[in-house]
Amino acid sequence: MTGVGVAEGGPGAAATSPHDGAVTLGDLLAESNLSVEALTPIRDLDRPIRYVYPTELADPSRYLGGDELILSVGVPVAGQSDDAVRRYVSALAEQGVTALVVGLGDLFDEVPAPLVQACLDLSLPLLALDAAVPFRRIVDWAESMRAADRDVGTRERDLGSILRWFVAGTLGVGPVESALGDHGLTAAPVMVCAFTSDVHTEVHELVDRYTGTVALLEDRIVALCAQTEDFAAELASSTLVCGVAIAPDAQSMAYAIPEALEALHEAIRWRRTVHIDEIATLDGLLAAVPKVRLVPFVQRLLVPLVDHDKVNNAHLVASLEAFLAPNHDISTAANRLYVHVNTLRNRLAKIAELTGANPLEETDRINFRIALWAALNMGMREGAAPAARPSRPTRTQ
Repeated sequence: MTGVGVAEGGPGAAATSPHDGAVTLGDLLAESNLSVEALTPIRDLDRPIRYVYPTELADPSRYLGGDELILSVGVPVAGQSDDAVRRYVSALAEQGVTALVVGLGDLFDEVPAPLVQACLDLSLPLLALDAAVPFRRIVDWAESMRAADRDVGTRERDLGSILRWFVAGTLGVGPVESALGDHGLTAAPVMVCAFTSDVHTEVHELVDRYTGTVALLEDRIVALCAQTEDFAAELASSTLVCGVAIAPDAQSMAYAIPEALEALHEAIRWRRTVHIDEIATLDGLLAAVPKVRLVPFVQRLLVPLVDHDKVNNAHLVASLEAFLAPNHDISTAANRLYVHVNTLRNRLAKIAELTGANPLEETDRINFRIALWAALNMGMREGAAPAARPSRPTRTQ
């Protein structure tokens, strides 16, 4: 096989750098220009290819870290006994190699039967590469795929940062309007759809059909698509778990994104698509409130406690959170904090002294809950970040 650079040892011999995107075995087999043929059953097409590693070492295991695509013209198995061939395959399988690709045309016109059998027995995917295709083409293909994935990932993280800063009130609406315009999302209301991060591929398969866009917000995915009956119907009929809100314009993203993330919280529990309108909770209500209306709650009820804690290490914010957690009375909260009930009572009294609001009174308890929610979910963590989250899991900004 001509034009093949063969790695003969050492970690530096690996042909490519670690994969940052989502190149998979399925991608390789789907690329018709590479003429790669599977000789054993492929049970996991989503298996990642982290390195492309041409090597003729009889045992390259000490240079392997898992998820490599091994390229070989067959030197390690040529003229070897069945046991030796099996030891070679076992060394690759034990290191978590994604697949072995044997290039035809140099040593073999077809892959030796003992190698095929050993790969079958040890569940190592075995592929054959046409004699007319040099290994270099696979290396270049993998690198181009990674570069494309990195570019998409960067754009999605950049859009996520713009949306997060806008929701937090540290960025004006202009960049949001520009981003929506770049994706043709200014002519109609936008469906803001929040997903968990593990369905990135499935989200793209849906959103790309409707010329929408995707943003990465920490550990959540937010997809933006024009509000149409077709998109809404396909989303509802899909198996995706999703929180949905509607943004009539760019400015409305300030509340639509928190709404969608709040709806996702319930969608995960209900295991289906949930629209914010379906949620009759305090969290759902607060997600729809403009941030400017919540700032005073944080400034009046939390900032004094945070400032006091910084100076005195008094744990007032943590004590307030424990006391206000669902199903917590003062004894339960004290146990959670590992303090005596009287210690917690003294802390609550100090909170009342500093804020003028008494956590033991129902109206003030609601106001404290609003302040904590805003600090955690509306981008007001700087300077008013509670020391511990409430027991109920919360989404990212």
